[in-house]
Amino acid sequence: MIASSLIDASLTTQSLVFRPGGPSVSFGVSVTNRSDRFASFQLEILAAGASEQANWYHLSPDVSTAKSPGDRTDFRVEILHTPIPDFVGTVNLMVRVSSPQLSEERRLMLRLTLEPSGESDLLRVGLPVKRLQAYPRNIVEIPVTVKNLGAQPSEVRLQCKELEATWLVGSAERRIAVPAYSETTANFQCQPPSADRVPSRDYPFVIEAKNREGSTIEAEGILEILPVGFIQFEAQPQQQSIPAKRPWLPNWRSRDASFQLMFKNNSNLLQTVDLEVRGADAQRCKIQIDPEQADLPLGEITPVNLNISPRRPWIGWSRKLNFEVKPWLSDPRLGSSDPATQILFLKVFPIIPLWLLLALISAIAAVVFRPIPVSHMAGVNAVKLSGTSGRSPLVVSASDDCSARSWGVTESGDLNPQGALSKGALAKTCTSIQPSSTKGLLAVTQQAIRSLALIPVQNNQVFAGLENGTIQSWDINTGKPLYTLRDPKDRTSDRNLDLLFTRNSLTLYSSYGSGTIRSWQRPRDIRFESKPVKVLTLPDRFTFQAWSLALSPDEKTLVSAGQFKRLVLWDVSKSKPSPQQLKLSNPTQNRGDNDFFWSVNFAPNAPILAAADSDGYVTFWDLDKCNKITPSKQPVTDRLPQIGCAQRSRWKVSETSVRKILFTPDRRWLVSAGDDGQITAWSLTAKTTLDPAQKPKRIATLPNRVTSLDLITNNQGIWIASGSDDAQVRLHRFNPDE
Repeated sequence: MIASSLIDASLTTQSLVFRPGGPSVSFGVSVTNRSDRFASFQLEILAAGASEQANWYHLSPDVSTAKSPGDRTDFRVEILHTPIPDFVGTVNLMVRVSSPQLSEERRLMLRLTLEPSGESDLLRVGLPVKRLQAYPRNIVEIPVTVKNLGAQPSEVRLQCKELEATWLVGSAERRIAVPAYSETTANFQCQPPSADRVPSRDYPFVIEAKNREGSTIEAEGILEILPVGFIQFEAQPQQQSIPAKRPWLPNWRSRDASFQLMFKNNSNLLQTVDLEVRGADAQRCKIQIDPEQADLPLGEITPVNLNISPRRPWIGWSRKLNFEVKPWLSDPRLGSSDPATQILFLKVFPIIPLWLLLALISAIAAVVFRPIPVSHMAGVNAVKLSGTSGRSPLVVSASDDCSARSWGVTESGDLNPQGALSKGALAKTCTSIQPSSTKGLLAVTQQAIRSLALIPVQNNQVFAGLENGTIQSWDINTGKPLYTLRDPKDRTSDRNLDLLFTRNSLTLYSSYGSGTIRSWQRPRDIRFESKPVKVLTLPDRFTFQAWSLALSPDEKTLVSAGQFKRLVLWDVSKSKPSPQQLKLSNPTQNRGDNDFFWSVNFAPNAPILAAADSDGYVTFWDLDKCNKITPSKQPVTDRLPQIGCAQRSRWKVSETSVRKILFTPDRRWLVSAGDDGQITAWSLTAKTTLDPAQKPKRIATLPNRVTSLDLITNNQGIWIASGSDDAQVRLHRFNPDE
């Protein structure tokens, strides 16, 4: 014992012999308190190579009571199981003696000899990889290790059980010779059949090992068949009419039209499908789906009947209704169907044919006839308003009809189609309808346009995000195509949902339906690169539709928002930005598949983030008052790093979704619009919170959902452009002082 030691400890023996399966063995440890104060003692037994979680010994007592100086505590250690499974030989045990009251510990060493447990335990079989993965028709190796703990060589027969025999390449049996005290590896090859014969799931299997002495031992594993393939989606036909043929006499019996939707399961996932019929026209029709939820067997074609019943007018013009049919699959691991949606068209004729009304129309045409205004042919997805493009001011709009239009503003504040495509450049849009007029057409694409962005300062170039993920741009003044940007590594046709420039116009951010963010850059006065410089992605389980982007005033923090009411912050000042999720302080908020943050925006020259959601709320957070949230005990792969920020304001704007919010440049007002058709200005305080003393000002009430807003200020006040589901682009003037 060291003279200055505060803990004196000794063992009752220096060596032990233990046979697994036999009686337990024990030894004693005596500990004496050599300090000048009361102290309690505890023991820890460590074996080299033993698992920390292994419960192989019993200690009595667990912790001693506090002992006065000079008193002794006797511990008893009982060895119940081998500390190292399947090990035969000598292992050193370290006995660690410590005290919470004393600043030192003692360590003692004991030799433990482990003997074989018996003839029946001399054989071991194991699977180095207990969970294997394979695609249909791919070969996977199942490695098996066999260990002989005996002193004699052993001949072992291995069998692979539980899996279909036809899956195994060659025989389901292996015979191997295992030398004494040695380990040998064998392999089984497994090739699952084609995807239409093997559903994606876990398939348990058993490896049985048997030697000549009659010892039998098993090891269990799992073969996971990975998902592969796609769900093919077709509509037959895509266009119908009511009645089926153009009527020449009054016809009031035809009230509905039927479409047959065909799904072929070309995957190995057993699926069920729910259908959502979307669009403004769908809200005004009676929709029947049979069956409401269809099962999709592997490799088979499943029909679903869609019946649409609109209200037929007695008189008037025929109407063409558009419906977007979206299938929702029960298992989204392979993404959506192919294609993701189908557009159906239904032409509805009035009950009384038009020719009966011609006499009346011709009589009053001179009085009431007004030319059909130029407009989009489908819902407007994005509008941008510029005062410095060369045509002052100017509105650019984009629509589901795959066209971009430009509008000049007259002195009276009306919109006037600006410019026109040449006849040679005019093509059918993605709706298979040729525009009746080229006036005001800036560009026609073959994909619906989801987002727009004007290049800052000069505003002479417009960039458009398309349904298939491509970004196209044109010169606003000439209509000349400039760029086509697409990630060459993207094979998903992931639709672009938002575009955002930095103030110097050298970086363009784009967000997508998968939640991916891409950064496109160009050196000063040089063209943009044809592939993204950075691609910001989330782990698969956290992906979401990123509907809106916002950049902080210092341009160091990029915020993406969208599905599941998820707000993700990226520090784009770093070369490899990592995501942080903004934790919502209100636990009652809905955060399911159909819950969204539709729009996010930063207050001008302030770290205040505003977000509008599908429950009709607008929320403000102060990003200067944020703290990292301590991770929970879940594994890191099960969560995103979270950050909590001070909530400034939260108030109810509407009973339905709020689609767009914008700050005025002086930060005095927040303008909102959404599904209720209301465009409203909300007064803000100097601290950028809602001013409860001021009533909101109603700017406009529109008959349809407002999908997009933009605003500018000039010497005439605040101009606000809006786009809505009724295919109309409108201009509004807001005077805060009125």
